[in-house]
Amino acid sequence: MSRTPRQKSLFDPGDSSELTVTDVLTHTKPQTRQQAAFRHLVRQIDAQRSRVVEWHTYGERYNQRMSSELVPLFTRLREKRIAILHLLDTQFHQRNVVRGRQQRAKLRDIILNLAHDLLLEQHDEAIVALHDKYSDLSYDDQAELDKAIAQDMIENLFGVHLDDDCTGGGIEEMLAKAMRQQQEEAENKAESASHQRKTAKQTAAEEQRAVGKKEIGQSIREIYRKLASSLHPDRASTSLAVDEKTALMQRVNQAYDRGDLFGLLNIQLEIEQIDADYLTNLPVERIEHYIQVLREQLAELKAELTSLLTPYRSLVPYTLKIRPTHVDKAMDAEIARMEMELRQADIDLEAFRDAKQLAIFIKHYQMNDGIDEFDELQMLDDLMDRFSAPPSRYHKR
Repeated sequence: MSRTPRQKSLFDPGDSSELTVTDVLTHTKPQTRQQAAFRHLVRQIDAQRSRVVEWHTYGERYNQRMSSELVPLFTRLREKRIAILHLLDTQFHQRNVVRGRQQRAKLRDIILNLAHDLLLEQHDEAIVALHDKYSDLSYDDQAELDKAIAQDMIENLFGVHLDDDCTGGGIEEMLAKAMRQQQEEAENKAESASHQRKTAKQTAAEEQRAVGKKEIGQSIREIYRKLASSLHPDRASTSLAVDEKTALMQRVNQAYDRGDLFGLLNIQLEIEQIDADYLTNLPVERIEHYIQVLREQLAELKAELTSLLTPYRSLVPYTLKIRPTHVDKAMDAEIARMEMELRQADIDLEAFRDAKQLAIFIKHYQMNDGIDEFDELQMLDDLMDRFSAPPSRYHKR
């Protein structure tokens, strides 16, 4: 069967013959526990690799939609909101629009919230200047103050100390570093305790694993040598043409460099260097070596898939097993939301030019008086809100 090639994945399947390792093991009943584990790992790797291919392919479509649909909407909406910001700045100084201390305080709060949200989306010196015009504390000073407060709370909550070079990023970055540092410290303590409790039996087991790892490497090198010998351009060991041998040898080299046992076995099967009987009658010792290699490969594939899915988690945060269809639906909803925001921005831009309508809006606007009680978790959540992707609306955050 033929598979879609890709360059970014850790385990490129390439073209294969009509029979793959997965096919052989799927249609063979395992006779031992090791054979069952081997088959299970092979099927897991094949399924995981299919998902990796799927998400690499989907990433291209996602990027196309972002550039052709979402980015233009975001740009238009930002332009409208900047226009509203400048209009509110102008109206603030009109005597017949804003009357009384309370109205001026409310309009100042609206302007500051809108300016702050726009600056979170994209830094703009003109907006910074407008923000600072209405704020007792400059935007840069407020950002530094917020980070200092957040750093103190994060250090207290996680029981760690963040170095100066760890605090250059945003609050989310500090939080992630604190969590990693806490985990590393816990792992170091556990490892230290383990070393202290280590027995002669455990030491022997570690030495056995080291020997096993060496033997695994030898097994992969053995397969590589067999393939290299068979696919050498000057050898007539197969019916393949020279250019076909060269292409296959490139795949062999790539698989060997990655320690990709699964890929090497598939190539052996593809050129009929091994057959179904070989795979179903592997010696127990050889199968155990293969199982260890495949476990490592599966772990790497899972890590690759996790990395591929990370950009989509913010769109689909509550779905454990994300599919491209979930992301497409979330994008459709985001596009619909932004279109609605754009229509509302047009309405507000027109309405705020009228002093009476703006006065009505200000009258119903509720200012945030802050957190009633000092709660570190609540305050940290509020600070993260200030430094995460802001809502599209300029109203109450």
